[in-house]
Amino acid sequence: MPSARTFPAARGAWLATTLSVLLAACGGGGGDPSSAPQITQFSADRTQYFVGERARLAVQYRGGSGRIEPGIGPVASGSAIETPALADGVNYRLIVESPQGATSRSLSLDVAFRDRYVALSAPLRSARHAAVLTGDGSVLLIGGSRAESTLSYGIDRFDPATGTFTRIGQMQVGRELHRATRLADGRILVTGGGVTTLDARSAELIDERTGASTRIADAIAGRIDHTATLLADGRVLLAGGATAGSGAMISDTAEIWDPATGQFRLVGARMNTRRMSHTATLLADGRVLLAGGFSSSASYAPAEVFDPATERFTAASAPVALQRGLHSAHRLADGSVLIVGGDQFDPATGMASILSTALRFDPATSTLAAAPALASPRSAVSSLRLPDDRILMFGGIASPTEHAASTEAYHPTRGSHPLAPLPAARAWHSVTRLADGRVLIVGGENSDGDLLSQALLYE
Repeated sequence: MPSARTFPAARGAWLATTLSVLLAACGGGGGDPSSAPQITQFSADRTQYFVGERARLAVQYRGGSGRIEPGIGPVASGSAIETPALADGVNYRLIVESPQGATSRSLSLDVAFRDRYVALSAPLRSARHAAVLTGDGSVLLIGGSRAESTLSYGIDRFDPATGTFTRIGQMQVGRELHRATRLADGRILVTGGGVTTLDARSAELIDERTGASTRIADAIAGRIDHTATLLADGRVLLAGGATAGSGAMISDTAEIWDPATGQFRLVGARMNTRRMSHTATLLADGRVLLAGGFSSSASYAPAEVFDPATERFTAASAPVALQRGLHSAHRLADGSVLIVGGDQFDPATGMASILSTALRFDPATSTLAAAPALASPRSAVSSLRLPDDRILMFGGIASPTEHAASTEAYHPTRGSHPLAPLPAARAWHSVTRLADGRVLIVGGENSDGDLLSQALLYE
């Protein structure tokens, strides 16, 4: 029997051993619970931001390594993080991980437009040009009517950092109402349009970094006010347009340019309807919706779908068959396509009217249905889509004699509300959303047909 002097020590050893076994059996012997990751602060310096601004995020955590998603990456505890320029509302997530586990916390930042215009000091007089957002965030303004003796050959770069335009190159031919399609490798395919010299079928590739232009093999047909759509596999579909030269007519043909061969190839099937001033929208499944347009066809299909796999055109079902052209079309988050505004022409009466109506295409049923009306009728619609499916529309043609200064934000289910009006009415201008969320508005004409030189940033 142990003595009274040694018994407490023996009992203590026995208790320690027993507790260790019990803790191990319960899984509690793996380490210090305080070493598990913990986030003590993840906050921003403000509750709301305007497009183009940057937020400062405060980060405090312990017990691991942290990172912020999306787009920021690894962060140290105690650091102040400046975000990239905010274009839209964003939900940031701080994730802290260690061998003992992981934890995370979310932070949502609201981002809105100031609803104002900033006039740029650098002028650019142009209408019916093409505007292309490049990989480095600059914008190329290509060709158009620039109050010169011929249609413009010019390739100008807009630098968002300086707010200036710089001539960086010249096309092989002056053009307006042409199409400029940015390829995956950063080259820009330019096709069709009214041209100054050479054959209207001439096509060229522009290097977006240098502005250098290279003439490539001619298209099958000269096309004016056609559509050019980058397909999912990198090829480009040209469809419709007015043919050039003597005996010009509205085309029902389509052709495909293949970057692997550098050649155009005529599609065997023809469109159901001849079209110009129409829209072409790439659908989520790789097909292309061709909607509206002015036509000389005896029967008019308001829309049709091109399938690149079969190279066939299938007419869509629509509530009305009147011609609609000079509208705009945008694919929404759910895959449907919204068609807004434009000119409507009735061949039976010869009457035209400017539209405030909208249509929505359902790719599952291949049908068009009416959507809520715009706040104002407008044609030659210059518009863009925001990630929340709002469509911003700036100016355009308001009546046969007046261009519009009005603007609006339209949502397919919530309807429309006005934005700050443009400083001056304009149509045939371009609108391009920059990487920081602001909108570049360049050129156009006033109601008298005079070119406008004032470029704007909507923010």
